[in-house]
Formats: sequence, structure tokens, C-alpha cells
Amino acid sequence: MQFRPLHPEFGAEVIGFDIEAGRDPADIAALQAAYDRHSILLFRGSEHLSHERHIEVASWFGPPSPVDNSGKGDYVSVLHNRDPAGSMQLPFHCDLTYTQYPIKAICLQAIELPGSPTATTFVSNEANWKTLPDEMKQRLEGLSLRHVHISNVKEYDWPPFIADHPLKFPNPRTGEPMLLITEHHATRINELDEAESQALIEQLFAHSYAPGRLYDHVWQLNDVLMWNNLAVQHARREHSDYAGGPRALQRVALCEETLQDSIDRARAQQAA
Repeated sequence: MQFRPLHPEFGAEVIGFDIEAGRDPADIAALQAAYDRHSILLFRGSEHLSHERHIEVASWFGPPSPVDNSGKGDYVSVLHNRDPAGSMQLPFHCDLTYTQYPIKAICLQAIELPGSPTATTFVSNEANWKTLPDEMKQRLEGLSLRHVHISNVKEYDWPPFIADHPLKFPNPRTGEPMLLITEHHATRINELDEAESQALIEQLFAHSYAPGRLYDHVWQLNDVLMWNNLAVQHARREHSDYAGGPRALQRVALCEETLQDSIDRARAQQAA
């Protein structure tokens, strides 16, 4: 088995592993070590994974285990550009950082693609921390960021979500420090006044999203991407119009609580 880098700072393509059938313990251990080193693993050249196999592969990279995010017992879901959630432009984010228990890992497979290229863009929170000047690292010690999400998808009956997390955030698998700030949900650094907070957020955005830090993954049919949702953030930088052809990504997520639990917690927080 070999690992070909996708970007100088993160990500690797797995070569020489059968994702449809392979399950040798030594291979899985090598994949786990590569996942902790690279944060994203790409498996290319397979067929469409069954739901059972997709769940099995994702579970290798827990804990936690795959979670029901539909409220209907569906551990596998599909992001489709027929729907707003699968088509709208999305700024850089890590899924559910606006909750107490953000998603830990995501595994997507491209099961339908339009005729023109379509991409998901990634950036490494771990690399963003490592490349900060030492004086900035010292400044961020002890500071926390408020993450807020108010859904504009009418089909979702969601309350506002609010959660605070440290800017210097430990990688849940390795303990390595990461810079947890995303353009989609960052609203305020709690320990600073509003002007200082906004200025520092803009400075950290400029550092995090510098062009050389980004990896555009142009999807090929049946690509499987497994990524650490807190070690990297992702974006859909262009609207995916269904008129241009279907775009469907089969998804399994690993999290410590279901989406419904997070919704119930947000409603209780709103009512308090």
C-alpha cells in the first residue's frame, strides 16, 4: 500500500488497497496511521459501495461510530443537488462546530456527477496552526470562538445553534493543536471587545485561506473521501445547479450524538 500526497500540507491518495473488500487488520492499521498523518484519505477506482460497506469503512476511523443524522435510523444519507443542502454555495466550515459535539469524521462517495467538473475545497486546520507566527500562537492561548448557525433552508425546522470552542483546538485523534476558525460560523472571540475580535478574525481568515493552503478536490465517479472533520474544513465554492446534471454524494458521518440530539439541545438552550 502506498500514499500519494494530495497537497504539500495534508491529504493523501491511497494506492494498492481494495476499498470494496479489503479488511486485513494490518492494512486497516496502516490506513489509520495515514489518516492521522494526512487528515484526508482518497480512495479512487472502486465501484459504488454498498451501504453496509460504506459504514464499515467509515467505522475504521472512529471512535465515535457512524451516527444516525436523519432521525430515521439512516446511517447513510445522500447530498443531492436537487436539494438546497446539496446544491447551495457553502463557505469554509467544519460540520456542526456550532454544537457541543461537532462531527468527528465524514466519509463521502461520489455516486452521480454532472458532465462538467465539480469540486469540494479543503484547508488544513492543523497546518494553519503550525504556520502561525509564534507571537500569534501566544496571543491565541486561552481565547475561545463563538460559532453560530442559523439555517436558511426552509425545509429544516432548526433553532439557532450557538457553541463556544477554543481557537487552539486539540485534534481529537492525535492531540496536535489546530486553529479552529471557519468563515461560515465564526462570529466573535469571546474574550475580546467587538472591534478587536473582528480584526483578529479577519487576520486569521487571511492566514487560513491563503491560496497556497487550499486543495480543490475535483470529483471522479465513485471517489471515496474520508476526512477528519475537525482537522480540515471544506467548502462548496460554487452553486451546483441541477440543470447542469446531477451531483450526488453518499455520506456517512461519525459523531458523539445524533443531529436530533443537537437540535433538542439547541431548542433547550434557546428556551433557557
